[in-house]
Amino acid sequence: MIYKYITEEYYSKWIGRDEILHEPLSKVTLLNSQERNVIQYGYSQQFDVYIFCRQNSIYFSYGDKALPYIEQIKEHIASTVNEETVKQIVEQSFGKPLKHSIKYLYTSCKDISSIAIPLKIDEYDKYLEFFKSVHPNCKNTDWVEEYFAEMVEEGLCCGIYENRLLVSCTDAPSMPYMEREVQEIGINTLPDYRGKGYAADVCILAINNIINNNKCPQWSTTIDNIASQKLAERVGFVKFADAFTITL
Repeated sequence: MIYKYITEEYYSKWIGRDEILHEPLSKVTLLNSQERNVIQYGYSQQFDVYIFCRQNSIYFSYGDKALPYIEQIKEHIASTVNEETVKQIVEQSFGKPLKHSIKYLYTSCKDISSIAIPLKIDEYDKYLEFFKSVHPNCKNTDWVEEYFAEMVEEGLCCGIYENRLLVSCTDAPSMPYMEREVQEIGINTLPDYRGKGYAADVCILAINNIINNNKCPQWSTTIDNIASQKLAERVGFVKFADAFTITL
């Protein structure tokens, strides 16, 4: 599987033009995309501006709400590929802070853990207890059982138990594009059980199952989530790009 090619295809769709990341690199590419006018599947809000920074190239994707600001922004960013400069220009223009995330590329397989296991359908009660512990503000859990069943079928809900308590477990976020080709990994560990290597173990098993399903593993995290960044690198990912978003 060519992980880099598939990951480029996936984020090209996020930017708003198929295979744009396969094209020759340019300093700054501005793109008025209809993808910025809709809410992507699995997300709660649309991203009116989506800036993708990779290999000294900047892809600036914007929607209709951003149109009144674009000419002013074009003048200032046309000649720069400095991420910090672009960030300052955009934040000043919109009067709002950008949200910064890091996108990763999977590169290497790791040994499968001997203690992580794929959960089975009859372990739903254990999973629901775990889910409520890590998402205490989620009041409606009616949908969780169906979600759990879908993950179990694909082998994507991988966990570790301690004293019959599920303490670390992966999940499978919804993919807005290429759901037959890619799968992002979600991971949670109960606070009292962190620092034991459990998160890496369950993620490695989930990654192997994703690959066995003929899909390309994906990882994304926020700029301030250092633990997630370190975990990504530990289980076989390398930094691929920075992404910045604004919802107007």
